[in-house]
Amino acid sequence: MYHHDIMRSIMQERARERRAEARAARNAALARRAREFWEDRAQRGARPVRRPSGRRGAAPAG
Repeated sequence: MYHHDIMRSIMQERARERRAEARAARNAALARRAREFWEDRAQRGARPVRRPSGRRGAAPAG
């Protein structure tokens, strides 16, 4: 039983490390995709926002 306990502990530790590596890889991929998305969006939407000072043809307030 001693050997079994040691091997089980080693495998649990290894599985924990592999899950952590997979989690880090997923997070890195998600961050990369988000960065690409926002860079692309910034390039496409580089126009300044125009806000009219008032409506044309609208009656003056007051």
